[in-house]
Amino acid sequence: MRVFIVLDDVTNSQIATALVEFLCNCLSSGSRIILTTRDRNVLTSGGVKEIHEVKEMNYEDSLKLFSHNAFNDSHPKEGYYELSTRVVTDYAKGIPLALKVLGSFFHTKGESEWDSALRKLRKYPNADIQQVLRLSYDALDNDEKTILLNVACFFHGHKMESVTRILNSCGFFTDIGIRTLLDKALISVASDDCIKMHSLIQQMCWKIIHEESSKSDGQQTRLWNTKEVCNILQDERDVYGVESMIVDMNQITIDPHVVIIALRKMPKLKLLALKGDINMDIEWKLPEDFQLPNDLRYIKWKKCPLKFVPSICWPQKLVQLSMPGSSVQKLWDTIQNIPRLETIDLSGCKNLIECPNLEGAVNLKSIMLYECGSLLDVHPSIFSLPKIKKLDVSYCKALKRLCSEYCSPSLRCLWASDCSKLQEFSVSLVSNLDWFGFNISYSLEKLSQNFAHKIVLMDPIKHEDDTCIILSKILASPAFLFVKRLYFYKCKSLSKLPDNIHVLQTLQVLAVEICNVITSLPESIKNLQQLIHLYITDCEMLQYVPPFPPSIIYFCVINCKYLETVSSLTSEPPMKHKALFGLHNCTKLDDHAYAAVLKDLKSRIELVASDGYRNNGANNGNISFYYLPSKESILNDWFPHYYSTEASIIVEVPSDHNISSCLVVCMLISQYQSCNIGKKEVIFGCECYLEKGCNKWEWIATSHSRASLSICFDPFIRLEMVSDHKAVWYDAEYSNKIMEAIKERKKDTTCNPILKFELSAETVDNEEVVINGCGSVGCM
Repeated sequence: MRVFIVLDDVTNSQIATALVEFLCNCLSSGSRIILTTRDRNVLTSGGVKEIHEVKEMNYEDSLKLFSHNAFNDSHPKEGYYELSTRVVTDYAKGIPLALKVLGSFFHTKGESEWDSALRKLRKYPNADIQQVLRLSYDALDNDEKTILLNVACFFHGHKMESVTRILNSCGFFTDIGIRTLLDKALISVASDDCIKMHSLIQQMCWKIIHEESSKSDGQQTRLWNTKEVCNILQDERDVYGVESMIVDMNQITIDPHVVIIALRKMPKLKLLALKGDINMDIEWKLPEDFQLPNDLRYIKWKKCPLKFVPSICWPQKLVQLSMPGSSVQKLWDTIQNIPRLETIDLSGCKNLIECPNLEGAVNLKSIMLYECGSLLDVHPSIFSLPKIKKLDVSYCKALKRLCSEYCSPSLRCLWASDCSKLQEFSVSLVSNLDWFGFNISYSLEKLSQNFAHKIVLMDPIKHEDDTCIILSKILASPAFLFVKRLYFYKCKSLSKLPDNIHVLQTLQVLAVEICNVITSLPESIKNLQQLIHLYITDCEMLQYVPPFPPSIIYFCVINCKYLETVSSLTSEPPMKHKALFGLHNCTKLDDHAYAAVLKDLKSRIELVASDGYRNNGANNGNISFYYLPSKESILNDWFPHYYSTEASIIVEVPSDHNISSCLVVCMLISQYQSCNIGKKEVIFGCECYLEKGCNKWEWIATSHSRASLSICFDPFIRLEMVSDHKAVWYDAEYSNKIMEAIKERKKDTTCNPILKFELSAETVDNEEVVINGCGSVGCM
């Protein structure tokens, strides 16, 4: 007999392993065991085969769940829609527990009570919800608890790498600590690699800190609320134990100098962030002997009004100094001994005239100086730093020289584009850079062989010749001989790519972005035998794309509104089964372009059908994915019998169905989305079920295709959808499982097998994608 068993809230991996092994030995085939836990590590260590992480509920489902508990209905009562939306979006944010608890709480409340309660919840979180969330916190060790509290008060929204580096410098075991917090779902990492925390968990952490403060005579270790900081400093309360502080200088109600002077009373301060654009002249009021706390690891003061930093001794334990958009003209006159400093960010400091001598910063890895409009020179000590990895002086309009007789072999990224007054560029002994950004110029002919693997070229500053002529000469120079990635960015005078682009025989990635006058790509592109990725974005005049080399796997065209013709996707049969081709917002594509997509899809399926299927699925996991504007007259011909206007479809497999055929899935994505899917990675899913009789369905297989619908060098490019789009994909492993299930079904019955396909799509940030239709077809 088949059984279904749920083991709820399992906390020990050894118990999980023993239970699963025991039950698997006792239960018959087809039985199911589900374990729920607050800790992912319990499942991974316990040998669980398949793990499903419960995501936050979307807005529609959240509103329904809340309404069921608040109004005994599936939608809010008249007059309560706006209030209900505030609960769902501002407070609960997709957590089922919060939606149920708050729904029951508001069930008998009047409109005025709702408003009062919502304001109260911001200050005093619901105790029932907090009690449940506290269970996960209490299971942490002291190191993990401290890391979590630091994230809640200081690092929410910061890059994972930066948080790990800074907290490691504070003596925490951050790598394993962050892993534990992720496993327990107390934090998450978004698609941009930033650490996120649900507001309810953040409120819980704040409450814990206040509880700890009340136990130690009101002394707080962390200050993050500007109003609270002002009250503490105004009342002259003890701040000796403060370890981290965030202050919005725009919101302070006291003299801003008081905040700065108070830093001298915080010897344990490790993390400091001051933000806000304030109009004041601080340096005259700071004492000459002013010193920052020597325990500081992190300083961020965005738009600092200081023109001259006093002759202070910078903290020797400092790891990151960030002062973007500040008024500072110079940092220090003498060499500073800052051996732990790894990052300096002075980007956008338009008054900065001098880059300091950095010989004392022996661990410095990254220096951001872009958009420093008054910077004349870069101190040569930068190039000699033993661990320097990145230097960015892009858009430094006054920079005249970028020269050094020596360059550290550790330098990986050098950005120096759009420096309009640059007269001399000479950095000796540079080779094997990961990234190099510069303007198209004859000076690039002088660069050494293997100068950089990835090069970004922008429009020439001085138009000595036609841009295409300059480009054709520098592409044949030694620096480009082994280039692997080449990006053309905002080359507005570039009318075409040179025909000799085929000399780049090691090129794997070619990107053309915001090059507005290019109308076509050269035919010689088909001779780039190692080219794998081709990206074209916002090239408004592009009309024609020639055939690619058979090595191509990723092809993405975005916002090329005049593109009509894609003659064929590959010049020869493709070499790989896997592919991701996207034509985002290219609404003028002719019938030949759609035919080219269909031809390429069939070519790749042929590879799998003749190779992967015959060899027992040796090529499983290879997914061909195509994304393009919906054109009903063409695409509906691909799915003449099996097409639905919903996100699911039921298909009867005909008796003459070829068992070796391959299954292609199609999804119609609505133009109207609540999230910007063009900017995020999207997970496309398709579940397949086989009817077992009496309207009972048995799961067969799941296909997940993870795709970035647009890949742009420029993060600010607008990617709103201008029409419905269709996603079409073929998953070899998924298709094979379904074909095997059909084959087995036909052994047991003479009835035609019936399949049900349920499609879904969501961003990696759990935002639902609107689907207006789907289809499925067997081909080959």
